[in-house]
Amino acid sequence: MLRQISYRLIAALLISFCTVSVAEEAGESLSSLKKFANSTHLKPSEDILGMVGFYGNPDPPQWLILTNVAEKTGVLRESVFAKGKVVAERKFKVLPHQDLPRLPIPLKNLKVGSEDAFVVAEAAAVEKKTAFDSVHYQLRCREAGHEPVWMLSLINSSQVVVGVVYISANSGEVLRESWPTVKTEKFAPRLTGS
Repeated sequence: MLRQISYRLIAALLISFCTVSVAEEAGESLSSLKKFANSTHLKPSEDILGMVGFYGNPDPPQWLILTNVAEKTGVLRESVFAKGKVVAERKFKVLPHQDLPRLPIPLKNLKVGSEDAFVVAEAAAVEKKTAFDSVHYQLRCREAGHEPVWMLSLINSSQVVVGVVYISANSGEVLRESWPTVKTEKFAPRLTGS
């Protein structure tokens, strides 16, 4: 029990420290999102609905940013953002029953970047004695109160999800965790290959 409290305390302290750092320097994920928002790719009548990044180690090589298309109802745009610029994009029609973000992300409420969310998820994995190799990130607003939330899917070396941690992008608080019963090769809290 004491060990569990100490991991949460360490994560909370790191978030507090990282939140100040993000405010000053804007971490990679928040910086990318703000650069995209200020670019010519986003029209004033369009909203950022979500952002995903795959195979973060801990940072993903690129971010996929989802926006609505102002002039077309039911059409979304996915922009690939890497190295400070949009490198590709596509428009697509939303199909029935697709679980895609639909609430705009209020950028002013974003205080916790993917880097900080990673620290919290890693502490949770240590607590659960769960090893992982990479992270899939998803940022979107949940229905309740339009709060932006990070969902981190922790992936092991066999490309299996071994844990999912939901973290408030406003406060850094863990909102929910899911730890499927998957056998891991050996316990290694830090990412391998670094």
